[in-house]
Amino acid sequence: MSARRTPSREVTRLAGEVRTEVGRLAYHLRKPATRSGITPSRLAALSALAHYPDGVRQGDLAELMNMSAPSMTRLVEILEEAGWVERRRDPADQRCLLLVLSSVGRKTIEALRDEASTELSAELADLTADERAALAAAVPVLRKLADRHLDV
Repeated sequence: MSARRTPSREVTRLAGEVRTEVGRLAYHLRKPATRSGITPSRLAALSALAHYPDGVRQGDLAELMNMSAPSMTRLVEILEEAGWVERRRDPADQRCLLLVLSSVGRKTIEALRDEASTELSAELADLTADERAALAAAVPVLRKLADRHLDV
C-alpha cells in the first residue's frame, strides 16, 4: 500500500459526515435484529461468521471484532445457547475448534438481512431517480473503503 497523504480539512469534514450518516443508517438497518432481541454485538458476530462458511477460530473472531478474549468467550456461549453457532474441529489442526454458523444461525441472519433489505427497498423507492443514481454510484466507493478493513 502506498504512503497515505495528510487529509485536507475538506476531506476530514467529509470523513466526519460519511461516518455520521453511515452510522445513522446502520443503526436503522439493525432494527429488525433489535426487534428480534439480537444485540448489535451478537448481530456483528453472526454477520462476521457468515463471511467464513468454513469457520473461524474464536481468537481470530475476537481480533476481527476488536473484542477481548473474555468478552468473546461470553458472546460465543450466548450464540451457542441460542443455537446460532456450532463448534467444529479444525480439519487443519484437530486440537483447535472453529466457530461455524449453524443452520439456525444461517437462517436467522438471512431472515434479518431480508427484512432489513425490504425496509430499505421501500425507503429507496421514495427517492428520486437522480438520488438513487447517486446512491448507486456511491456503492463501489463504499465497498472499496469497507474492503480495506477485511482480513483477506
